[in-house]
Amino acid sequence: MANEAPPATPLTNLITEAREGRLTIRMDLEKFVYIDRDCEYFKDQIRDIQTTMTQIAQQDKWGLGEGFAPQGDRDLISAKTMVKRWREKSRGSQNSAYEVMESHYKVIEDFQTLFRTVRERITGVDTEQAAKYQDMEANLPQQPPAQAKIFSWPGL
Repeated sequence: MANEAPPATPLTNLITEAREGRLTIRMDLEKFVYIDRDCEYFKDQIRDIQTTMTQIAQQDKWGLGEGFAPQGDRDLISAKTMVKRWREKSRGSQNSAYEVMESHYKVIEDFQTLFRTVRERITGVDTEQAAKYQDMEANLPQQPPAQAKIFSWPGL
């Protein structure tokens, strides 16, 4: 099936519009550099979370009594059930934390592809802009992504 189209993603249509020159985004080239860096940062963070979820799923001993050998009618079924559920929630089902983070990773990749496509169209036709972008990419200082703004209720 070498001729099959790649699966559609949430931003497939926008990426196609950008490739074909039918999408306009007004933004300084400097913002493209930082968006790309922020996307890489978030993708790294997601992979770190997924590594933790994999470690949780592979945890041998939880210390909840899950290894208790049944003695007649006595068994610690709830301990075994909880361990099983935590393993599934970390990385063992379609709705696990690992899989949810994977879907976020794919959305970030889509945003990155979209903005790279727009930037490539801008710099592909204007050598001055291309040189300016390359200079910015090499020389702009690193900065962490913007801090989340947490809403707080009055009086809390």
